[in-house]
Amino acid sequence: MKIKHVHINAYKVFRDFDIDFCHDGNTLNLVVIIGTNGTGKTIILRDIIFGNNLANIEGYIVVDDNGESKVITFPISPSDEAYREIFSKIIFYNTKDKNTISNLQKEIIQYVDNSVRVQGKTSFEAYLNIQTFIDNIFSDFDIQIRFKGINEDKQVIFTNLNNEEFGIEGLSSGEQLVLSKFFPFFINSMTGRVLLIDEPEESLHPDWQASYSSVLRRYSQNNNCQFILATHSPQIIFATYKEEIRSFVRDEKGYIQVEKCWESPYGWTVGKVLSEIQRVRYQRLPEIESRLAKLRDMVLQDLEKSDEFKIELAEMEALLGYSDSDLILIRMEAIRRNRIVKKRL
Repeated sequence: MKIKHVHINAYKVFRDFDIDFCHDGNTLNLVVIIGTNGTGKTIILRDIIFGNNLANIEGYIVVDDNGESKVITFPISPSDEAYREIFSKIIFYNTKDKNTISNLQKEIIQYVDNSVRVQGKTSFEAYLNIQTFIDNIFSDFDIQIRFKGINEDKQVIFTNLNNEEFGIEGLSSGEQLVLSKFFPFFINSMTGRVLLIDEPEESLHPDWQASYSSVLRRYSQNNNCQFILATHSPQIIFATYKEEIRSFVRDEKGYIQVEKCWESPYGWTVGKVLSEIQRVRYQRLPEIESRLAKLRDMVLQDLEKSDEFKIELAEMEALLGYSDSDLILIRMEAIRRNRIVKKRL
């Protein structure tokens, strides 16, 4: 099952609101919702799509259930058969849940026990499956660990490149976090499910954020499921195609509407995503932006030879470094304009 469309008559920041999860008539496997704080990203995931508050909201959801479109109108009671049928297939992952890491060891042990006792596999086969999962899913994250097994004390054991053994507590916080985020996808069948993830970048290094979209996209294709994310991360956005992005913006009345991207941010720099997709006002401290603007204005006024300009430029070079890209452009423009003046003379 996948979500195709959501309509809300009136709820909190939404009025006559529509969001579509299709492209060229096909339901998307991955949708990334972006927008500033307060634009209702979490509300859409938790209260609407996850169905937390549909008894008090008017609207409808269209789902693609094995090629058949189904419409669920609400308000609807959680006891309703249609509600249970659809929303039992939707999972909401709270990345701020601190218990996910503490549960990781228990989940690994349960997987091995189930493989041996229920499926009739050997412990070695179960261990090999876990390592294959780590290799396949986490190759993009450059996690250089091996899963060795479970010791007599029922502790999960890993090894590093030097073959040194350690438990889960020996993993870095980032490694623990990535494993805890994705291991449930491995031990549970996600086929036909919709997975909602709010701010997946929480506590993830920017390098790992950059790999997140591609991991989910590949997983969804292999397992016929759908991921819907809400994020502020430019690293996640620059690994996303334009048809996968839904931007939440306020209209003139303050209500939220959806905009699609007209240019694909896939492969863009962080700076370009911040300015053109997320429309971030400042990419530096406002004080620094103001001082750089002052230098540019002085160049335009042909004041680059003034003591004031030289002092300000020297202070900024000491603060930002001589090779700062904006300072380089300011110096180049000053040189260019100075040459033009000399030619006129």
